[in-house]
Amino acid sequence: MDPNAPVSLVTASYSTRDGAEEDFRRVWGTRYDGEFHHTSIAVLTKGSGGELCVERTNSTAKHLVWGGALLGGATFVLAPAAGIGMLATFGTTGAPAIISHVREHADVEQLAGIAHLLEEGAWSLVVVAVNRRGEVTIPLLTHADRTASVDLPWGDLEEELGQEFARPVSGPVLVGT
Repeated sequence: MDPNAPVSLVTASYSTRDGAEEDFRRVWGTRYDGEFHHTSIAVLTKGSGGELCVERTNSTAKHLVWGGALLGGATFVLAPAAGIGMLATFGTTGAPAIISHVREHADVEQLAGIAHLLEEGAWSLVVVAVNRRGEVTIPLLTHADRTASVDLPWGDLEEELGQEFARPVSGPVLVGT
């Protein structure tokens, strides 16, 4: 992948579930537009205690060994509890590399701003798009109360993932039963 390819993290807040679901469908419908690489998307809602819970997800990367970590790792940076839930459901392979990459290459103030949006509304959306800037995704979010995004370069993420896969697994490995 081109190291200059953008990776965008986009969040939006909503007062209604219908608005979040409609924008989810709209973004998902554009997943193959342009020079496509990957799109991962999630609708989040607030639980009874105010914690963010994952309502719905989809990803074009789910078939990849690190596919679950693309959305889960990025969401972990923005909303740790929701991100952990995604990683527990979809897999942690590649998560350390993706989390580290986002933290290292994204502007901290912008990350804080987009993370804040997740807490604002009753519903929210998280989009991770590879090879698509936030300025392309945000106009699709026509039902959002507020939107924000941060772009970072793909950079050496492929190498970081490869290094993570090359590390030996620590801890006991159970084979058979």
